[in-house]
Amino acid sequence: MSKPKLAGLSFDGWVSKYTPMINHLSPGAAFDGLMFETHGNELALVLSYANGAMGRSYRRKVWTLVEDDEGQAVIVEGYHLVNRLGYFLTVKAAAAGVQYNVTLD
Repeated sequence: MSKPKLAGLSFDGWVSKYTPMINHLSPGAAFDGLMFETHGNELALVLSYANGAMGRSYRRKVWTLVEDDEGQAVIVEGYHLVNRLGYFLTVKAAAAGVQYNVTLD
């Protein structure tokens, strides 16, 4: 198996390229209404995407806000549990075989 290609993006570049969805379950959500929480109905919706309940391509529309090894918050593609702070769902799916690192500064 080959290593994934690495791709770094700024937050604004990521928003422009992947179009995060508004969290309709919590209008006052963090990141100007874009972030989904790690519990309750919001997590249930994220899990329906992550588990492919709406189609396989939906798995690649899940992104996780995590704290990295240096203590910085970054957004990475996919559903992650370790060091998670929240989730995002996007209109466009992440490319297969690419490991993204979206910086927030």
